[in-house]
Amino acid sequence: MERAVGGANVEEVTPEDWRLLRTLSYYRLLLVVGLAILCAKGYGPFMFERIDRIAFYRATLAYGIAALLLLPAVWYRKPGLVTQSLLHFFVDGAGICLLVYNAHGLASGLGVLLLTPAVGCSSVLGTRMALLLASIGTLFVFGEEIFRLSESDLPLSNMSGAGLLGLILFGTTIAASTVAQRARRSEALAAQVGSDFASLSQLNDRIIDNMGTGVLVVDADQRVRLLNAAAQRLLGTGPLAEGSSLVEQVPELAAALQNWQRHPGREAAPVALWSSTAEVAPRFMSLGGGPAAQVLILLDDAVRLREQAQQMKLAALGRLSASIAHEIRNPLSAIHHAGQLLAESPRQDPEERRLLDMIQRHTTRIDKIVSDVLNLSRREAATPSTITLRPFLERTVAIYREGHPKRACHIDLDGVAADLTVRFDPNHLQQILLNLWDNSFEHGAAGAGGREAVRITLSSGHQAALGHSFLDVADNGGGIAAEMRDRVFEPFFTTAHKGTGLGLYLAREMCEYNQARLLLLHSEPGVCFRLIFQEQGT
Repeated sequence: MERAVGGANVEEVTPEDWRLLRTLSYYRLLLVVGLAILCAKGYGPFMFERIDRIAFYRATLAYGIAALLLLPAVWYRKPGLVTQSLLHFFVDGAGICLLVYNAHGLASGLGVLLLTPAVGCSSVLGTRMALLLASIGTLFVFGEEIFRLSESDLPLSNMSGAGLLGLILFGTTIAASTVAQRARRSEALAAQVGSDFASLSQLNDRIIDNMGTGVLVVDADQRVRLLNAAAQRLLGTGPLAEGSSLVEQVPELAAALQNWQRHPGREAAPVALWSSTAEVAPRFMSLGGGPAAQVLILLDDAVRLREQAQQMKLAALGRLSASIAHEIRNPLSAIHHAGQLLAESPRQDPEERRLLDMIQRHTTRIDKIVSDVLNLSRREAATPSTITLRPFLERTVAIYREGHPKRACHIDLDGVAADLTVRFDPNHLQQILLNLWDNSFEHGAAGAGGREAVRITLSSGHQAALGHSFLDVADNGGGIAAEMRDRVFEPFFTTAHKGTGLGLYLAREMCEYNQARLLLLHSEPGVCFRLIFQEQGT
C-alpha cells in the first residue's frame, strides 16, 4: 500500500485521503465555474470594489484549465498522495493569488479562498508538510501584494492584511493536520478494537461450537438465540433457526426451564427427551437481571454423567480394595506360616492333615488375589521400546520353564518370524505372556480332561491393510464355553477353584497401556488369544 510521510510519523494512505483530495478537485471546479459565470454576466463590479473584468475572466479560465488537468491524476492516483497534495495546493495558491491580483488586492476578500485548499491538503498530510503548505501559501500572498505594490503607489500598510492571512493559514493548516491525525489514530484504534472483537467473537463461536457440553441460549419468551453442535446432538432436533420456540421444539426442556424459573434455587432433574430418546441433565443460568434477561442452558448427557460417576466410584473402590489387600497380607502371612509349622508336626491324624492342606491351599489362593489387586493398583505407565520378538520369546520361555520345573512346558515358537520387531514395554509383555501360558496349562489341562499334554503354539503375522503386527497364543486344550467367552476379561471371573479371575483382566489392561489390544479368537480346538501391537512409528 502507498504510504505518505507526514512529520515524524509514517502513515498509511487510506481511501478517505484520496476521497478528500477528489472532493477538493470538485470544489475547485465549482468555484471556477461560479466565478466565470459571475464575470460573464457582468456581476463582477457589484461584488468587488475594483476589478479588471477581462483580466479576471482570463485568470478564471486559466485556473479552470489547471483544475481540469488535475482531475485524471486524482482518479488514477498517480503520482502519489504527497506529490499530488503539493501540486493541488500550488495550483490553488497560484490561481487564487492571480484572481486576487486582478481584483486589486486582498481587500476584495478573495484571499480567504486559499483557506479551503489549505485545510483539505493539510488533512491528508502530516504536521511538517502542513507547515510547508502554510509557508507556500504565505509566500504566494506576500508575493502578490509585493508585486501589486511595485506597480502602484500604495501604502505599505496594505501588507498587514497579507501578514494576517499568513497567520491564519499557519493556524488553520496546523489545526487541520492535528485534527486529521487524531481522527486517523482514533479510526485505527477503532479498527483494531473491531478486529480484536471480531477475532474474539470467532474464537468464542469456535469454542462454543466444539464444546462437548450443549450450549443453548433462550430469551424471555423462550425463543432460541444460540445453539451449538453438542446441543443439537443431545436434543436430536438438528439446527434450530434463530427465534424458533423452545416450547414447540423441545417441550420437555421448556417445562424444566419453567420449573427452574419458579424455583431458581432448586437443582434441575435429568430430562428425558422424546425427540432424541435421550436423557439430558440441564443447568440453567440467568444472563442478567430482570424478567427480560436471557437464560443460558448447559446440557450434558445424563447417561455419560452417571457413567463418569460410576467410574469415580470404581476408582475409589479400587483404592479401598488396595488398602484392604495391603492390610490383609500381614495376617495372611502369619496364618500361612502357622499352617506350615503345624504341618511339620509328626503327630497328625488324617483329618488334621486334610484340614491343614485346606488352610495352605486357600491361604495361597488369597495371597495370589492380594498380589494381583496390589499389582493392579500400583500399575506404572508403560515405557515401550523396540523388541525383536523371536529372541524375546525364547528368553521368556526359558524363564517360564525355570519357574515351573515340574511342569511339561510344551511351547512352540516355530510360527514366529525371526525378524519381526514390535513396540512394547518388555516387562508388561513378559507378564502378559506368563499369564496367558498359565491359563493354558492350568485351565487347558482341566478342559482336556488330562488325556493329553497341553501344547502352546505361538505364531506371528502382519495385517497389511491395517499396518499392525500380531502374535497369536493358541493351545490344544478344551476351549472356553460359548456362553462364557464374553466374560473372560471381566475382573474376578474364573471357572477354576484355584484361580483369582484377574489374570486376563490384568493382561488386557497392560495391552491398553501399550496402545495394543488383546482379543479372544474363535478357534477349534482349544483357545487362541491374539495380541495386536501398535503400528510401528506411532
